[in-house]
Amino acid sequence: MERLDITHAASALVVSLDRPLRVKAKGMAAPVDCQSLLLAAGQSATVELGEATVAVCYLDPLNDDYSALLPLMTRVHPALHVGIRGESRYQTAFRQMIETPPDADVAYERLDRLIRRGRLPVTVADPRVARVVDLIKSSVTENRPVEKLAQEVNLSVSRLVELFRQQIGVPIRRYRQWHRMFITAIGVAKGQSFTEAAIAAGFTDSAHFSHTFRAMFGTQPSVIFAQLDKVTVFVAPRADLGAALPQLSSISVQTDPVKPAPDVD
Repeated sequence: MERLDITHAASALVVSLDRPLRVKAKGMAAPVDCQSLLLAAGQSATVELGEATVAVCYLDPLNDDYSALLPLMTRVHPALHVGIRGESRYQTAFRQMIETPPDADVAYERLDRLIRRGRLPVTVADPRVARVVDLIKSSVTENRPVEKLAQEVNLSVSRLVELFRQQIGVPIRRYRQWHRMFITAIGVAKGQSFTEAAIAAGFTDSAHFSHTFRAMFGTQPSVIFAQLDKVTVFVAPRADLGAALPQLSSISVQTDPVKPAPDVD
């Protein structure tokens, strides 16, 4: 049974398309079985996948997607929200995307309708925080010091650090690592090697990427990417290695359990 100890730097809706997931978050005495769960940015949880086919949809930290989905979760456990209302609707939509993968524009539109249910996104982040997020995304290979980021938005370092973590859910450095990891995944999905994709995303090398991946998922990246024919990744239209990614970041669908392969050095 594949077990992931995850600490995402972005909120995520996780939906099993067949078998139940077993999930435990900090503060829970025992795990719970569920078909869907909503994780907040920075939240830690242990997820046992078993033989499940799983869809993961990462949400934009700058708008209200997470807060809008929160009331739809039907069961609340300590630090964990599971069982989204209308669960079968999500499962059907994700299965259709597996069976007949659409192009990026169509996939994005379907995800947009599925997550937002016809409502317009509402920006919830302070515009100064949004500006810092844009700076991180538009200069993915740069390690801009927090002092320079603070200057860009006319805030003190301490105030920016506080405000960013309060609104995004994780520290600036953690968010930068997450975005680089996401860009690496896009590169690998497009056919680049781990080393090429990791360096293009700003990691020192593939070992640096692997270390970051293990810190966030509790497993080797090869567990997910060893068999790319088993994984489908959809990204927002026009997403490029240096582009800011709007709204829904991605959905990845694991169509079969994948076995780990040796990590790339």
